[in-house]
Amino acid sequence: MDEKITIKPKVSLSLNKQRPELPIDGLPASIQNYINEVCNIYHCPREFVTTAVLATASTAVGKKVVGNEGIYKNPLVLWFVSVARSGSNKSYPMKLVTQPLRRIDEELYAEYKREYDDWKTIPAKDRADEPKCPAIVLDDCTDERRSEILFMNNDTNEPQNQSAAKRGNKRGAIGIYPELKGMFDSKNQYQNGGTSAISKLLRLFDCEDIKVDRKNGFTMLIKDPFFNIIGDLQTGMLRSTFGSELFMTNGLNQRFLFSVAEDIEYPHRSHETLPYGIACEWAQTVRMLYEGIYHSPDGNHYTLVRSTDGEVSLGKEADALYDDYHNYLQDKKAMADCDYVASIYSKLQIQVLRYAGIVHVLDLAEQRGMRCDYNIMRKEPMEYAIRCMEYFEQMALLVYSRIAEQPPVVKPEQMSKTELLSAFLRLYPDVPQGQLAKLIGVSPAYISKIKSGKAG
Repeated sequence: MDEKITIKPKVSLSLNKQRPELPIDGLPASIQNYINEVCNIYHCPREFVTTAVLATASTAVGKKVVGNEGIYKNPLVLWFVSVARSGSNKSYPMKLVTQPLRRIDEELYAEYKREYDDWKTIPAKDRADEPKCPAIVLDDCTDERRSEILFMNNDTNEPQNQSAAKRGNKRGAIGIYPELKGMFDSKNQYQNGGTSAISKLLRLFDCEDIKVDRKNGFTMLIKDPFFNIIGDLQTGMLRSTFGSELFMTNGLNQRFLFSVAEDIEYPHRSHETLPYGIACEWAQTVRMLYEGIYHSPDGNHYTLVRSTDGEVSLGKEADALYDDYHNYLQDKKAMADCDYVASIYSKLQIQVLRYAGIVHVLDLAEQRGMRCDYNIMRKEPMEYAIRCMEYFEQMALLVYSRIAEQPPVVKPEQMSKTELLSAFLRLYPDVPQGQLAKLIGVSPAYISKIKSGKAG
């Protein structure tokens, strides 16, 4: 079992020589058992399974629960990236763990299909608006489709007895990317000055309202969007995915919680399968979180979060732990030698609250409605979340060290002559300017302007 947290974590800017591990001892016993079984049978890094569990639970709860730490309110949105070599079984745990969400998606689609078929039988002149297909899981979809789904998922005063096709999925959605790089490479919308696309993505993490102007002239106002991201990435793709100047400076990278597994074992084939009962228990937990109720054996129903707005506040002890950790991160920011690293600590102050909130609702589900402090977080989830953030802090610093080793990878054909020379001079700042100018047929003054940043 991992050591109990110290209020001043002994984590320095230099990585520990021993590979850090993401602890699971603070999770409910059934969840720990599920994670260990998946890892043992499918021979995948434990941290990849753990983050998939957290992302799935968060998505099932969605907008139903909001953490309130006294000043700010935080929906339980988290973005996870699993990084490892090819063939390390990164993708399957993600597919397996999120399967209960896909089952819910299938039910939403079936409901939509029935309504759509009924709608088609109505004479065209008498038809209402065409039903839209709601979703909770988004794989390879366009930004437009994602915006449409999140727009449908807005909280409204519509009766809950309406069909899913009319009221949408009020929980939110999750983007699942077996190859996360593909998400950013799509039409280069994020890489080459795509400030509008990246701005929307940043606002999604912050759960801020987004306006989307559609080609038909209709403007969608997405209120309180809830969108999780989970994906995996090959180790060699870190720099080309997250190393662009845009990503290095706008805070996008720091919004992700990275898990990096480098010492991968490649065991021989095993014929073991995941026990049916364990898989069913996890599916039931996800369903319980999605519905927000626990169905007891005697037929009674218990609400997991007993309040009209679903707010979870920090108990006195949890609040004291968060105070200490928040102030610890403030001290780390003051000592950071660059804005990128300082931003890591800023985002951890938010992510620890969201992480603790997910653990809190998982604990409620484990208790099966037997506790009364539904809307007050005890110290244990916060204590555990802080220990997990120590792991993610080290991973964030590791990722930074990898992507900052040299200038971002940019295809020369995507760069102007000025941009190409600027990148060359950043890489080789001591090259004789006169020789370089003569070699490429430009004036030394032009080289000087580029080096000073004054060239147009």
